[in-house]
Amino acid sequence: MPNLNISGLNKAFSELKCSANYALIAPLDNQLIELTQSMLFNTSEHIFLLSKQIEAFFDGDHASHLHTLYDEGKLHPFNLNYDLSSAKNLRFSKGVLNELKEYTEIKNSCVIVHLSSDMFVDYKTHELKSKITLYKNFSIAENATVVFLISGASNSDLRRQLLTFNDVVDGVINMTQEASVYSLEYDFWHHSEGVIATETINYQHKNNQLIVLTPENEAVQSYRATNQDFDEDDVWLVKSAVPADTKLPAYYKVIEGNDALYEKAFKMKAATLVFAVTRYTDLSLLARECFSLRKQCGRKLKLVIQNVDGIIRHQDECLFLTLGVNLILYSFSEPSRLLSQIQSIQGFQFSRPLPSSIDDVLKYSDSVLHKGYLPLIDFAKQVTKHSDSAANLGVSGVLVVLELLPRIDAIHPLHLFHVKREGDIFSYVDAQVYLYLHACREHDVDSAIKHLFKLDITDFFISKNVIADHFYIQQECRRLVRQYQATEVPDFTEQLKENVSYIFDGQISDVSALAIETAEFRKVERPISEPVKVMLKGGAK
Repeated sequence: MPNLNISGLNKAFSELKCSANYALIAPLDNQLIELTQSMLFNTSEHIFLLSKQIEAFFDGDHASHLHTLYDEGKLHPFNLNYDLSSAKNLRFSKGVLNELKEYTEIKNSCVIVHLSSDMFVDYKTHELKSKITLYKNFSIAENATVVFLISGASNSDLRRQLLTFNDVVDGVINMTQEASVYSLEYDFWHHSEGVIATETINYQHKNNQLIVLTPENEAVQSYRATNQDFDEDDVWLVKSAVPADTKLPAYYKVIEGNDALYEKAFKMKAATLVFAVTRYTDLSLLARECFSLRKQCGRKLKLVIQNVDGIIRHQDECLFLTLGVNLILYSFSEPSRLLSQIQSIQGFQFSRPLPSSIDDVLKYSDSVLHKGYLPLIDFAKQVTKHSDSAANLGVSGVLVVLELLPRIDAIHPLHLFHVKREGDIFSYVDAQVYLYLHACREHDVDSAIKHLFKLDITDFFISKNVIADHFYIQQECRRLVRQYQATEVPDFTEQLKENVSYIFDGQISDVSALAIETAEFRKVERPISEPVKVMLKGGAK
């Protein structure tokens, strides 16, 4: 039978038994799709794949073997088209299973069912269990393995329900991703030799395969509560992180700058280090230094970033936190407040998974971002790519859908969008403007639109819909591609070229070819003015 096919993963953690139901849960589709593509590599059994987005499994750089399986007649894809109201009915599931039973290849096969967690939101416990019981009985009757791939924003409630169904569900894994590190959280997992429970495995995608990350020594050391390190209470902070002449506790030590603190820090184990960010700080270099310290000194070291007068954007915040920083202070606050915030993280250990290399993280943050207008299909593909990278770093992003007022020509409001920030892109189709704001939180949308749209949006648009969850953003983009891929959509690229005229051009203009006879160069001579004596009342001049 297929297995999870992750290099270095123990057989018990990857085994998929016959006559069993398993559930893999993830916030985004692409995480499940990537694992499924790996799972079906070198499989010899018949695979039945059911999904509402079946084409997504055949896209990407790692889907070539799925095409091969399909050509060989081993992979049987089905477009599982449903609406939420009909799918809730038990007859829907019975109809799907009855259709699968018509295939002789269903015996000893693997059935993969890709669903959205939204369809389970209104389910009562007994309704959900009845559906899963149908699939359990089906897997036993056909000696098949059923794998549910469940993605969406409503996973947490569903996960709690599945934990109570261990008599009809044989395993539940929750998937998460932090930069390039994937985590498989095993709630429970039946295999041929027993049961696994409450275990976590981290892995990465390298050299076209999934590889388990070996736990680092510092990450697996266990400390007793009474075993305090000698530098646990020490706080080292950069001189510019607090106002001059600030009275600090005895265990606070002041050092000249970030570079000096970085050199000193390699001898520390559990101390607190406070770096300062000014407008002259190289954030990329500081992020590398924090990552190096976290790797070298271990998880008990506390790393704090104090923003003095620099600009730490939302994406920079997420990058620092991913690379090992414990706390970011966003303003130059009073010393007493700084001391309280530092005290609040004492005794903590950094618990998030660390990537094996900083380059694995920077490939998400340093990717080339487009800006401005894009044709619809290019827009949808770029947003999906940007949203995926942003989600991996924990960076927010929003998709804003603006519906035009009747009888307004689209080109006029499109001319009023002046995008200056990398990653902010927009497009148009069927009286709707789609605007993606990269690294923007939902509550900042109105402020962001005021900066890039010249007039009040209510003068041109009848409604505004904000999609703030990366799962729903990617779902909407895939819908746009499916619906308009074969349709001719208006392209305003040529008309909107002038919208980038405000961008500063660093090249010196060539004035040698200018025609000095034109009106703007015409010399206008005016008569020399003559002084006029003015007498004010009271005799003053």
